[in-house]
This record gives sequence, C-alpha cells and structure tokens, in this order.
Amino acid sequence: MLTSRSLWVPIAAAAVLVGVLLSAPAFAQAHIRGTLTAAKDGTISVQTVKGGTESINLANDAGLFLVTKADMSAIQSGKFVGITSVEQGGKRVAREVHVFDDSLRGLAEGHYPWDLESEPNMMTNANIAKVEEVGTDRVLRLNYSGGEQTITIPTSAVVVAFDKAPADQLAAGRKKEGSEAAAVVIGAEGVKPPM
Repeated sequence: MLTSRSLWVPIAAAAVLVGVLLSAPAFAQAHIRGTLTAAKDGTISVQTVKGGTESINLANDAGLFLVTKADMSAIQSGKFVGITSVEQGGKRVAREVHVFDDSLRGLAEGHYPWDLESEPNMMTNANIAKVEEVGTDRVLRLNYSGGEQTITIPTSAVVVAFDKAPADQLAAGRKKEGSEAAAVVIGAEGVKPPM
C-alpha cells in the first residue's frame, strides 16, 4: 500500500488505471485511463487517453496493483477473478479476465456496472465454481456473495494476472486507470491494464 511519503519515479513506460478499488460500489465509479507522467509527494499526473492531463491525489492507504500477461491456462476452478463482460446473444461474454493473486481474494467482490466501453458492460469479481470447455471458448460459473453469474470466455478475451505492487512500480511513462485515488493499476512487461 502507498503511504504519504514521496514516491521514487524511475523512467519507464507503462499504462495505468487510477480508481477506487476497495469495495464493489466504489470499484464501479468512473476511472481515469492513460499514461503516468509524474509521481511526487502523494500526487500523480496522468496524460489521459483523450489527450488531457489529470492531477490525482493518492489516498494515504491507496492500493497499488500490477497486471502482467497471462493466458487461458490461468483460468481455473477455485481462482478468484475479475471479468468485464457485455451482454451478447442472450449471454454474458467476457472482454477481459483478471486472475487475482490469492492475497487479493474478495477484492471488490460482486457484479456491478463498469465503464470499459460505450456499450453497457459489467464487472464481476467472483470465485470460479466451474469451468467448462465449449468449442474453443470456456464457460465459467462464478459465485460471489449474494449471487452467481455464468460468463463465456472467448479466445479473443484479454487475460492478465493481477497482484499487489511495490511503490517503486509507480513510474513515469506507465499506463494507468482512477481526483483522489484509492488505488492505481499498473501494466508491466508492456501490458496495458485492460480494465
């Protein structure tokens, strides 16, 4: 977790997502997506994907998360995942899957509106109860407190690993998504946070 101390800013290139990631209702709030241009004294500057620049204060207890490349083999029964999906042909179809590290199990658990695309989309953070192979797709049955969803994961879905990150990962040039942010998601190894 980040503290209010000054942040070291090495030169690097990565995408970021700045947002509130601590509870499901807060998780669903609007996010800022872009490239980190500066980080100093608990404030970050982000050049947004629309070309503007946002200055964002980080909460004293802001979470810092890292996404790295993963593939379909990471999607297994018993894993805790976050899935952004759209309604398509009467079923939920994933655009992206975030496979959470076990230390993040329960983070923003639930099923709620998201802001990834212009068309209506949802975020589902839940445990995988069952994985089925249907042609080249996978169909997941997901359980979360108060509900259940079935979501199809096509081969075109982006799959990433999602873990805690040390403060030195908050580096200028990195891509981001989150005015005061409770969390920052950073892409590593050339990965743009897909959320």
